[in-house]
Amino acid sequence: MAKKFGKFLMVTAALSAVAAGAYYYLKSKDALVDDDFDDDDDFDNFDEDLDEEGAAKDADRNYVDLDLQKADDFKEGISAVQADVSEKVVGGAKEAAQKVEEKVEEKVEEFFDDDDSDGSMDAM
Repeated sequence: MAKKFGKFLMVTAALSAVAAGAYYYLKSKDALVDDDFDDDDDFDNFDEDLDEEGAAKDADRNYVDLDLQKADDFKEGISAVQADVSEKVVGGAKEAAQKVEEKVEEKVEEFFDDDDSDGSMDAM
């Protein structure tokens, strides 16, 4: 009798869990569908912003004239600085490469040098 009641209780709990899951799924599905339609209703009428007050405000604006000679001078200065920096970088890289080459050459000569200063025959 206890086994039958336990089985009945387990089946009832499982069916209620399935029913609750289906209920929450269908409830959230309707909410998702409603949210999708809200995004499409964003029709803003931008023509309302172009009323007479806005046009009057635009007419009162002052503009600053650009001095193109200063801009050209600035570009020339930037180009000169860029050339100077690139020359220093290239020169520094060449010096560094030359120093590394000299050190490598010294190490190679030292490695292949047959004469040992202590008189041992390690190199042979």
